[in-house]
Amino acid sequence: MNGGLQLPWAARVSWGRLDRWRGRTGRWVWSVVVGCWLGTLLWVVPAEGAAPQAALDGDGILATVGEEIISAEEFRVNVHAAYRQRFYHGKVPEDQRLAFRREVAERLVDRRLLLQEAQRRGIEPDGGWVKAQLEMVQERYRRLPHWEERREELLQALREELEAQSRIQRLKDEVEDLPEPDRAAVRAYYEAHPERFTTPQRLHLSLILLRVPPWAPPQEWEAARQKAEELLARLAEGASFAELARAHSSDESAARGGDLGYVHAGMLSTEAQEVVDGLAPGEVSAPIRLLQGYALFRLEARTPPQLNDFARSEARARLMLSEERKAQAWQSLLEELRRKTPITINEALLVGAE
Repeated sequence: MNGGLQLPWAARVSWGRLDRWRGRTGRWVWSVVVGCWLGTLLWVVPAEGAAPQAALDGDGILATVGEEIISAEEFRVNVHAAYRQRFYHGKVPEDQRLAFRREVAERLVDRRLLLQEAQRRGIEPDGGWVKAQLEMVQERYRRLPHWEERREELLQALREELEAQSRIQRLKDEVEDLPEPDRAAVRAYYEAHPERFTTPQRLHLSLILLRVPPWAPPQEWEAARQKAEELLARLAEGASFAELARAHSSDESAARGGDLGYVHAGMLSTEAQEVVDGLAPGEVSAPIRLLQGYALFRLEARTPPQLNDFARSEARARLMLSEERKAQAWQSLLEELRRKTPITINEALLVGAE
């Protein structure tokens, strides 16, 4: 970018998330680019002319990408914005600091490579899209402190950034404009990845939950445990699980006799999952302490994993293969650009002070 304004964009957005532009551009730009960007610029913008001057000094350069430079100031702004995005209170754990700063630097390099490639291909930004985003920004942020006095400066910087993003997105669209995979390739993909087309094991469960607030005293928890033991004893004597659930369970499933229906991996807590995995159909668990209270589970049925046939899976397999090929094409472009472009990174800057 020209001048002293540098934007905290590249460190905040993975290349895969560029796909989210489609259909959600306005909200995405506001939430990911503009919000943190404006706040960052209002307190870290260098004086006019500072960045070009710094570029004359080796300590003021993060990297050279071909014949272009990425300034230390651009790196600094991106790092601070990325800290605020990823870490609570913007504080990066010390053992992650170097790796995180290197990640920011590598993304800035990739971004510059992609912009150079877009320029080489003669790709122009989508003017209508850029204009629409600028209008939305002006409407939303016009009451921001210091907005009016710096409006033109900020909008010019944002215009350049949006144009860069648009060029990269259009480059991505061009690279990913691949022919649809044929049926033979789709079937081969399906056969090579059966786990992706298998319905996982499902458990049909019923539940009795004796709810206890997490902050309740130990006596209340102990009373719930004893009650669960009593209910378990009644079940062993032949009592109906459904009737006990209707009478004693605090869960919304009580009205259905405790019937939870079918659940799959990830729907239960780790503690509950470990217990129900060991149950046989018709068996009731011992009382389990959960965050919500004490629970009894009954396993009604277990449906084993089942591979869906190709006819049922073909559309999904085609989409997955197509998306993988697009991702591979995009990654291959980045790798090719890195191979053929001289790149140097100022390692001292990565380990330097904030």
